Amino acid sequence: MMNESNAWGPVPIRFAVGLIMVVHGLGKVFGMGPAALPIPKFTGFLAGLGIPAAPVVAWIVALIEVGGGILVFVGLFTRVAALLVAGNMLVATFLVHLPNGFSDAELTIVLCLASFSLVVSGAGRLSIREIMADGSQQSFLSAVQ
Repeated sequence: MMNESNAWGPVPIRFAVGLIMVVHGLGKVFGMGPAALPIPKFTGFLAGLGIPAAPVVAWIVALIEVGGGILVFVGLFTRVAALLVAGNMLVATFLVHLPNGFSDAELTIVLCLASFSLVVSGAGRLSIREIMADGSQQSFLSAVQ
Protein backbone atom coordinates (compact mmCIF):
# COMPACT_ATOMS: atom_id res chain seq x y z
CA MET A 1 0.00 0.00 0.00
CA MET A 2 1.29 3.46 -0.88
CA ASN A 3 1.59 6.28 1.60
CA GLU A 4 -0.45 9.38 0.77
CA SER A 5 2.30 11.38 -0.94
CA ASN A 6 3.52 8.43 -3.02
CA ALA A 7 -0.04 7.59 -4.07
CA TRP A 8 -0.16 10.75 -6.19
CA GLY A 9 3.02 9.92 -8.16
CA PRO A 10 1.41 7.61 -10.73
CA VAL A 11 -1.43 10.03 -11.54
CA PRO A 12 0.33 12.36 -14.03
CA ILE A 13 2.11 9.36 -15.55
CA ARG A 14 -1.24 7.60 -16.00
CA PHE A 15 -2.80 10.65 -17.60
CA ALA A 16 0.12 11.25 -19.98
CA VAL A 17 0.55 7.62 -21.06
CA GLY A 18 -3.19 7.09 -21.38
CA LEU A 19 -3.79 10.22 -23.43
CA ILE A 20 -0.88 9.62 -25.80
CA MET A 21 -1.86 5.99 -26.36
CA VAL A 22 -5.52 6.82 -27.02
CA VAL A 23 -4.61 9.55 -29.52
CA HIS A 24 -2.27 7.20 -31.41
CA GLY A 25 -4.75 4.33 -31.31
CA LEU A 26 -7.64 6.47 -32.55
CA GLY A 27 -5.36 7.71 -35.33
CA LYS A 28 -5.06 4.10 -36.46
CA VAL A 29 -8.72 3.13 -36.01
CA PHE A 30 -10.26 6.26 -37.57
CA GLY A 31 -7.34 7.44 -39.70
CA MET A 32 -7.52 11.04 -38.56
CA GLY A 33 -6.10 13.35 -35.95
CA PRO A 34 -2.55 14.29 -35.02
CA ALA A 35 -1.39 10.65 -35.08
CA ALA A 36 -3.26 9.52 -38.20
CA LEU A 37 -1.99 6.25 -39.64
CA PRO A 38 -5.10 4.38 -40.81
CA ILE A 39 -5.23 0.62 -40.29
CA PRO A 40 -4.77 -0.18 -44.02
CA LYS A 41 -1.59 1.93 -44.18
CA PHE A 42 -0.40 0.63 -40.81
CA THR A 43 -1.02 -2.94 -42.02
CA GLY A 44 1.07 -2.26 -45.12
CA PHE A 45 3.79 -0.74 -42.97
CA LEU A 46 3.86 -3.82 -40.72
CA ALA A 47 3.86 -6.16 -43.72
CA GLY A 48 6.82 -4.21 -45.11
CA LEU A 49 8.68 -4.95 -41.88
CA GLY A 50 8.03 -8.65 -42.41
CA ILE A 51 5.51 -8.95 -39.56
CA PRO A 52 3.41 -12.09 -40.11
CA ALA A 53 -0.39 -11.70 -40.03
CA ALA A 54 0.04 -7.93 -40.37
CA PRO A 55 -3.72 -7.15 -40.51
CA VAL A 56 -4.32 -8.99 -37.23
CA VAL A 57 -1.28 -7.44 -35.58
CA ALA A 58 -2.35 -3.96 -36.75
CA TRP A 59 -5.73 -4.34 -35.04
CA ILE A 60 -4.16 -5.79 -31.89
CA VAL A 61 -1.80 -2.81 -31.68
CA ALA A 62 -4.66 -0.34 -32.24
CA LEU A 63 -6.83 -2.04 -29.60
CA ILE A 64 -3.97 -2.06 -27.08
CA GLU A 65 -3.40 1.63 -27.74
CA VAL A 66 -7.07 2.63 -27.45
CA GLY A 67 -8.25 0.14 -24.83
CA GLY A 68 -5.05 0.08 -22.82
CA GLY A 69 -4.79 3.85 -23.01
CA ILE A 70 -8.32 4.31 -21.68
CA LEU A 71 -7.80 1.80 -18.87
CA VAL A 72 -4.50 3.40 -17.86
CA PHE A 73 -5.99 6.90 -17.99
CA VAL A 74 -8.96 6.07 -15.74
CA GLY A 75 -6.97 3.75 -13.48
CA LEU A 76 -8.82 0.49 -14.03
CA PHE A 77 -6.85 -2.76 -14.40
CA THR A 78 -3.88 -0.41 -14.58
CA ARG A 79 -1.12 -2.95 -14.07
CA VAL A 80 -2.39 -5.30 -16.80
CA ALA A 81 -3.17 -2.48 -19.23
CA ALA A 82 0.19 -0.81 -18.57
CA LEU A 83 1.99 -4.12 -19.13
CA LEU A 84 0.31 -4.45 -22.54
CA VAL A 85 1.20 -0.86 -23.39
CA ALA A 86 4.81 -1.36 -22.22
CA GLY A 87 5.14 -4.49 -24.35
CA ASN A 88 3.64 -2.70 -27.33
CA MET A 89 6.07 0.20 -26.93
CA LEU A 90 9.04 -2.13 -26.42
CA VAL A 91 8.31 -3.90 -29.70
CA ALA A 92 7.68 -0.58 -31.48
CA THR A 93 10.97 0.75 -30.14
CA PHE A 94 13.09 -2.11 -31.45
CA LEU A 95 11.28 -2.93 -34.69
CA VAL A 96 10.30 0.53 -35.88
CA HIS A 97 11.95 3.44 -34.12
CA LEU A 98 15.51 2.50 -33.10
CA PRO A 99 16.47 1.50 -36.67
CA ASN A 100 15.79 5.16 -37.57
CA GLY A 101 18.06 6.46 -34.81
CA PHE A 102 17.76 7.18 -31.12
CA SER A 103 15.90 10.47 -31.57
CA ASP A 104 13.10 8.59 -33.35
CA ALA A 105 12.87 6.13 -30.44
CA GLU A 106 12.81 8.58 -27.53
CA LEU A 107 9.01 8.78 -27.19
CA THR A 108 8.47 5.02 -27.34
CA ILE A 109 11.27 4.44 -24.83
CA VAL A 110 9.73 6.93 -22.39
CA LEU A 111 6.24 5.46 -22.91
CA CYS A 112 7.60 1.95 -22.34
CA LEU A 113 9.39 2.90 -19.12
CA ALA A 114 6.52 5.07 -17.84
CA SER A 115 4.12 2.19 -18.49
CA PHE A 116 6.40 -0.21 -16.69
CA SER A 117 6.50 2.15 -13.70
CA LEU A 118 2.69 1.88 -13.61
CA VAL A 119 2.98 -1.92 -13.65
CA VAL A 120 5.11 -1.61 -10.52
CA SER A 121 3.20 1.20 -8.75
CA GLY A 122 -0.39 0.61 -9.77
CA ALA A 123 -2.93 3.32 -10.44
CA GLY A 124 -2.47 5.56 -7.41
CA ARG A 125 -5.05 8.21 -6.53
CA LEU A 126 -7.92 9.50 -8.68
CA SER A 127 -8.54 6.07 -10.15
CA ILE A 128 -11.57 3.89 -10.69
CA ARG A 129 -9.67 1.15 -8.90
CA GLU A 130 -9.44 3.36 -5.82
CA ILE A 131 -13.19 4.03 -5.90
CA MET A 132 -13.94 0.32 -6.24
CA ALA A 133 -11.56 -0.61 -3.43
CA ASP A 134 -13.20 1.82 -1.03
CA GLY A 135 -16.69 0.75 -2.00
CA SER A 136 -17.74 4.37 -2.09
CA GLN A 137 -16.97 7.62 -3.81
CA GLN A 138 -15.71 9.21 -0.60
CA SER A 139 -11.96 8.96 -1.26
CA PHE A 140 -12.31 10.13 -4.87
CA LEU A 141 -14.45 13.11 -3.89
CA SER A 142 -12.17 14.10 -1.03
CA ALA A 143 -9.18 13.89 -3.37
CA VAL A 144 -10.62 16.39 -5.83
CA GLN A 145 -11.88 18.89 -3.23
